[in-house]
Amino acid sequence: MKVINKKMALFISLLIAVAVPVFAYVYSLTLDYTKQIPVGVVVRYPIPAQFGVYWNYECTMPVTFIDFGEIPQPRTWMSLYKTIYIRNEQPDKRIWIYWNSTLRDATTQISESWISNGTMIEPGSYYWSSYYLSIPTNVDLGTYNWTITIWAEY
Repeated sequence: MKVINKKMALFISLLIAVAVPVFAYVYSLTLDYTKQIPVGVVVRYPIPAQFGVYWNYECTMPVTFIDFGEIPQPRTWMSLYKTIYIRNEQPDKRIWIYWNSTLRDATTQISESWISNGTMIEPGSYYWSSYYLSIPTNVDLGTYNWTITIWAEY
């Protein structure tokens, strides 16, 4: 009887020793992080008569600000994107779209990508593209803002 009680006590001790850390880890994964990373991007285009930047393919909702909102502190590497539409508003000329960003000049761990530099758009046509942010797990908490400048050349 004493041997069974000792084995039972040992089993329960091992079960607790293993179950409690596992439970604590799983529970921590379900918690919402209260620290947020606000991210906003101001969009500028110097000569809007040549082209327009829009949220929808009907090209009726202009983009002036890209708001990624409150982003929770990432537990793993995070990628976010926003899709936009660029319409050539010239009736008879092709345009080539280019962009630049002040994020590249900032000392931040956030990186961006937008595969559209040098994209040609026919007159009256639109081009859709996605603007991506990559946020590592160790990003410094704070508010991030930068400016994207989009321009067209004939």
